[in-house]
Amino acid sequence: MSRRLIIGLTGNIATGKSAIMRLAAERGALTIDADRVVHELLAGDAAIQAAVVEAFGPEARRADGGIDRAALGRIVFGDPARLARLESILHPATRAEIARRVATADAPVVMIEAIKLLEGPLAAACDQVWVTVCERATQLERLRVCRGMDEAAAVARVDAQAPQSEKIARADVVIDTGGLMSATQAQFERAWAALPGDPS
Repeated sequence: MSRRLIIGLTGNIATGKSAIMRLAAERGALTIDADRVVHELLAGDAAIQAAVVEAFGPEARRADGGIDRAALGRIVFGDPARLARLESILHPATRAEIARRVATADAPVVMIEAIKLLEGPLAAACDQVWVTVCERATQLERLRVCRGMDEAAAVARVDAQAPQSEKIARADVVIDTGGLMSATQAQFERAWAALPGDPS
């Protein structure tokens, strides 16, 4: 492959993005989880920490000086204006760090997982957009079983997101993760085999 191929992976909560990331990593891709990058910035970037505390007050900071992500989540949840303020602090730095990792990657394929991939400029840097989907009932079950949420919390998280159809409409590849893992893997393998060049 003459240049690295960048795949943007997105999908609503509990639709199986992590499983696709694992499969891509097994095939030699560099996988970048945008949410994990955000966590690393909140944990280790003093300028980001200072900006968050300035915007949201000392209740966003832990006793040890780090950012209290749980408290921050409570502050912005359900408040679009505050969420937009937080994203204006975090997203540019997150995009810059992702760009740095892509630029220094040795792998021929880079897969970037971002739940808001299509809502920002990151999608424009991707050669393909892959979207994971499954039934709403499957999402709710995964949130209850895998993340320990009660029914009300799971419903709130699913309902807070845009319809899956909006992501599907912009996808180059759609992977339905609602069945057996073998079926998900088969869809992944078909999409991987169809990538331009020779990613394997």
